Amino acid sequence: MPGRLRRRSAAPALEEGEGPFVSFTDLFIGILFLFLILVAALMLMHQQAEQRARIEIQTLAEKIRQLEAELAKRPKPTPPTPAFRLGIVFNIYQRPAVFDGSGWTYSRTVRVFRAPTGDCINTVWLRSNLSTAWMPPLASEKIPTGAQRDQLSQFQPCGISASGDHWDLPTETGNLKRVTPDLYSGYVTLHEKEGDVKLEMQYRVLGVYDDYFR
Repeated sequence: MPGRLRRRSAAPALEEGEGPFVSFTDLFIGILFLFLILVAALMLMHQQAEQRARIEIQTLAEKIRQLEAELAKRPKPTPPTPAFRLGIVFNIYQRPAVFDGSGWTYSRTVRVFRAPTGDCINTVWLRSNLSTAWMPPLASEKIPTGAQRDQLSQFQPCGISASGDHWDLPTETGNLKRVTPDLYSGYVTLHEKEGDVKLEMQYRVLGVYDDYFR
């Protein structure tokens, strides 16, 4: 009896081909399963990072739009020197106011630059001796100096417009009307030493580059 009980309680014998360790197939399946879990976790983390990045980009873009809207509402500071752009170019011709048989004589070519503030700068591109021969020489105290820096930075409102031009200077007074899109016509009085001389004057327009002068 004791022998039989010992034989019955003994551990069953291992089958052929089996051992005390896990098989290679089971181990490989387990490693593969862990690898798949790791890959899935990494993909999930990557998606979450991309989603957070998109949210941050959208938030920054919205803040930028809000700042741009606020800046657009604020008044723009006026620059110390206005921006001038070419407005109109014309040739000036003149002849005696009392017709004596002489024709029109070229005087000078003028380019007018205009700023949005309404100020203008007239520059002479080409000048004939006719336009300066009658003018007296300037006294030395009238020639601008560096001490007049503030005064030199100032500009004058436009005298010329789409309808005409007028000016009143110590040396001459003029008044012209726009008679056609390409022609200003009128009179100018030269204040010469010997007395005033009245001339007929024309602006023959070469080009208009600003709607203000159309």
